[in-house]
Amino acid sequence: LMSGVKNNVGRGINMALVNGKTGELLDTKFFDMWGGDVAPLIEFLKTIQDGTIVLMATYDDGATKLNEEARRLIAELGSTSITNLGFRDNWVFCGGKGIKTKSPFEQ
Repeated sequence: LMSGVKNNVGRGINMALVNGKTGELLDTKFFDMWGGDVAPLIEFLKTIQDGTIVLMATYDDGATKLNEEARRLIAELGSTSITNLGFRDNWVFCGGKGIKTKSPFEQ
């Protein structure tokens, strides 16, 4: 989903959005949670439409700049581990906007 190029991800939280009905890739982004700002991540999370599959993976550090609002928005996508994500933890997650339960696809 990200691309076929080796080392094609960015530092922080890498995301891919997929249409839950068609499987079409909608968008990919990464948010630097070490040297960047959490505000763009929060704004991006707020724009995700219901029925969208959300895939996330960390690279290097995905937690330093996360605040309570960002963690809450990710938890609303079905994550149970986001509240405990710490400095340089490895984390992969597949959830969805509008999910009614917690996602079983998280490690």
